[in-house]
Amino acid sequence: MIPELWFLLALVIFWIVIYLAGHFLHLEKHGLEVKPAYFMYKSEKLRKFLDKASKKRHFFWKTFSNIGIVFALGLMVFGVYFLANNLLRFIYPVEVGGAVPIIPILPVITIRLYWLPYFFIAIAIAVLTHEFAHGIIARLEKIPVKSAGILMAFVFFGGFVEQDEEGFEKVSLVSKLRMVAVGSSTNLITSLLVLLLLMGLYAPASGILIYETMENGPVAQAGLQQWDVIYAVNDTTISTVGDLEEFMTQYNVTPGDALILKTNRGEKSIKTENGSWGQPIIGLAYYSDYHPCTIPLEYYLAIHLHMTLFWLHLISVSVAIFNMLPLYPFDGERFLYCSLKKIVKNRHREVRIVFNVICFGLIAINMVMSFVRYG
Repeated sequence: MIPELWFLLALVIFWIVIYLAGHFLHLEKHGLEVKPAYFMYKSEKLRKFLDKASKKRHFFWKTFSNIGIVFALGLMVFGVYFLANNLLRFIYPVEVGGAVPIIPILPVITIRLYWLPYFFIAIAIAVLTHEFAHGIIARLEKIPVKSAGILMAFVFFGGFVEQDEEGFEKVSLVSKLRMVAVGSSTNLITSLLVLLLLMGLYAPASGILIYETMENGPVAQAGLQQWDVIYAVNDTTISTVGDLEEFMTQYNVTPGDALILKTNRGEKSIKTENGSWGQPIIGLAYYSDYHPCTIPLEYYLAIHLHMTLFWLHLISVSVAIFNMLPLYPFDGERFLYCSLKKIVKNRHREVRIVFNVICFGLIAINMVMSFVRYG
């Protein structure tokens, strides 16, 4: 059985066990709500923690939430611009350059199984910090928090903070914007801090890191596998993926040519093979630039730390941008609604619908074009 099917089977068994435990042990008495492929745990201690956190460093939270309004507005504008500009790049690739594929992150379906540990850690941190920031600013602005806790739906894990809607409507516009904006601004700050940490802990690229090899391909037959690194080919230093592509073109490598690879496992001799388009290949399926760690960490620990930080940066910045799109149920839609409610008065519902339709259309068309163009 392939690993993906084992994973799905284990996931089904996990949810069956959780559901049966919730049903027969009556876990709802302990604040745990269990449904098929879903559970939610409400914690009174966590709600009280948010209360205490909002009372400490009052000036910091107030300043941070004020700056967050500016960040949130910038993220909203950038998000809409990015989607519109990316669509133009799909339509006119020659004039404006290539487009970035917009594909939903779905475990096992759109991302490989070996990425899941990093993905789960990243999504959990991004969602927890996002929701807890909402909760702290809600209490700071005297908005009651009805409940707080953790939840899991299918494979997605995170936290939640449920504020009182009547209390939210009673506070000032600035208080509303502070509470709504702080989640995405926290994700943005997290992504920037993680990026700085990556730049400090890891040196510029100096090789090619292997994620996956082709079955029975040249590098696999030579004994190379996941997380191995290629440093040079025929005494030519290969620091980046671009260097490898340039080497294959510059030296006119053809199928059947012998190559010597300098790797972390020593020198390996291989013969190139025919690719699906007749081009010479060495048998790498998925790979990227390798960045060595600048501090003395064990080899595999350094790689896994790099992957964890990379995914945390990627997920945090993605959540920050897409969560501020004026599209239900994202915070951006609520941010825009609060901002325009007094300006457009009785027409605010129509304005919300227009922005929802525009944003949904931009995302949907970008996704369709991504699957058509990149598969």
